[in-house]
Amino acid sequence: MESIDVFRMVRRYGWLLVLLTVLGTASGYGFSRLQTPVYKSTMKLTVQPARTDFGLTQSAKTLLLSYIQIIWTERNSAEVAQRLQLDYAPATVYGNTKMADDAASFGIEIQVTDYNGDTANDIARTWADLLKEYRDRDNARQRREDRVEVVLGDAPRYVQDTPRTSVNTLAGGLLGSVVGVVVLLLLERRAAAYVRGPEDITDRIEIPLLAVIPTEQA
Repeated sequence: MESIDVFRMVRRYGWLLVLLTVLGTASGYGFSRLQTPVYKSTMKLTVQPARTDFGLTQSAKTLLLSYIQIIWTERNSAEVAQRLQLDYAPATVYGNTKMADDAASFGIEIQVTDYNGDTANDIARTWADLLKEYRDRDNARQRREDRVEVVLGDAPRYVQDTPRTSVNTLAGGLLGSVVGVVVLLLLERRAAAYVRGPEDITDRIEIPLLAVIPTEQA
């Protein structure tokens, strides 16, 4: 397709491209506004060995995942709900929680999603408390030099996880633009089969136009 064809197509149907882009953008924004916001709270912990010798630090790194597996259970989910007086099933608390270890920094990250940001913060902090209590009980049976402490990080803070209005709005606008371009190409292809005026001939061939048959007057 030559540049003059593109220009003519945009001149004829550019309004349709703009309309579909606007409709796509509005649809993406409207879709986001109709969704119920979900918030995500993050709490970070640090596992700190009592001494810095190689053996104990390596053991602490290896045990990070086991600490998570011990604490992150439906049984403890019920304990979290009971402490916070939540009308949640243990499976709900468990399913809304994620825990991951970071061996490089001796860290554990707890993420909790909920329709209420403050509730997500409370659940994340309670999970952290359970993990610290577990380590405190275990440390009570260990010699001081063999203990592995859990240090709580900053208080958890929530952010809106979904919907991501800006992303959805941008995606809707891009989709509308793509659909608009496809529609314009289809319309132009359909229009190429018809000759509506002298320019439809002169724009496509280099042979001079000698005459035009006049249309019948009404």
